[in-house]
Amino acid sequence: MKALLDEAEEGSIRMTPLIDVVFLLLVFFLVATTFYEAEKDITIRLAGATEGAERDSTADLLVINIGEAGVIVINQRVYSVDELEALLRRGRARNPQLAAIIRCDRRARHADFVKVLNLCERTGVRQVAVATIQTDE
Repeated sequence: MKALLDEAEEGSIRMTPLIDVVFLLLVFFLVATTFYEAEKDITIRLAGATEGAERDSTADLLVINIGEAGVIVINQRVYSVDELEALLRRGRARNPQLAAIIRCDRRARHADFVKVLNLCERTGVRQVAVATIQTDE
């Protein structure tokens, strides 16, 4: 009888260490995984457009948000015009192919949009897109 118990213990797999390893792997992957979220300032209401296609995301893509009051926001940080120019110059120095998407509130002044567009041109950012929402009109 004792021989049968010894054989059963030898052939069984201890589940506690296996469960611990699986749990640790689960925690590791949850912590190590970064969730990509596109740059979106919720307070901006984009203008509608009927033509055009969605742009593929690129690694060096700078999303510039212009609020209704002309406030420039990038990655939840407010920038002045001079700070934006310095940021664009640093970005171009790191990557000459730097691209920008301008997300301008439809109620913002046209002059604020043109000011950011001019900064992109002045700093050499040639790939500039304007974000809109698709409408049926």
